[in-house]
Amino acid sequence: MTLNIKMLRAVVAGVAGLAAAMAVAVGGGPPGVAAGTCQRSVAIDPQVTVSEAGRGLTFVVYTGGCAAAGEVSYVVTDGTAKRQLDFMLDNGRLTWAAGDTTARRITATIIGDNLIEGPFEDFRVALVFPSRDVRVASGPGQGRIFDDDVQSRLATVDSRTCLVTRKGDKPVCALPPGVLAPMDAGVKTFEPGHIIQVPLVLNEANATTQSAHLDTADGTLLGGVDYEPVHTTVHIPAGALVVFVEVKLLPNAFTHTSGHYFHVYVSGYTAGSVIAGSGQVTIVY
Repeated sequence: MTLNIKMLRAVVAGVAGLAAAMAVAVGGGPPGVAAGTCQRSVAIDPQVTVSEAGRGLTFVVYTGGCAAAGEVSYVVTDGTAKRQLDFMLDNGRLTWAAGDTTARRITATIIGDNLIEGPFEDFRVALVFPSRDVRVASGPGQGRIFDDDVQSRLATVDSRTCLVTRKGDKPVCALPPGVLAPMDAGVKTFEPGHIIQVPLVLNEANATTQSAHLDTADGTLLGGVDYEPVHTTVHIPAGALVVFVEVKLLPNAFTHTSGHYFHVYVSGYTAGSVIAGSGQVTIVY
């Protein structure tokens, strides 16, 4: 009897070990998600600024983790920008079929006017009410309408988020729908998934080429360890309202827990002034 009990315990232990190994194989989700679960992670652009002349403002909703079928709603809240007066965007719901790894877009229509309303009017979009197999990694987004009726030419910078997912066995940033090409020919293009494209935004286009400076600074992510520092002059082509500047993330950036970040700053805009010239790049899971 003693031998049989020992054999039974050995069998039970073996089955438990096999189950644990299978759970690890099936899992692989973000920190805090139980092994063996399959959850899609989603995150919205934290900040999107467009000139009032641009007529459209688009948030990207990134997706990563397990490509489970699921849904998430988004709700729109007025700030200083008011629906039907300054922009048009209804609440809605985003859906993914199983296996779909593409990002989604939420686009507001901007209503232009000839009023001087201050440099920015803003509104909020938040991801809420995810279905069971969807997890919101970063839910709030701020839309900023950059007034083109003020008497000054202005430049600003938007914050950005890297939603960590996997490409094969490597962690990478989830990609937007189509990889943007940098407008500044002096900026090197790195492997997709290891770059963050930081938008430098103008309230009004210029008739001639202008420039501004963009610099990174350490937060909880460190230059040379977690990302390649950038200290560059950005060339802004005539007629452009936005230029994307690339910052490369290094492998160590993906070893941190969610919420680590570094700063980006814009200065020295040759056609006018900089307003709200600081942003943040944040890693989320």
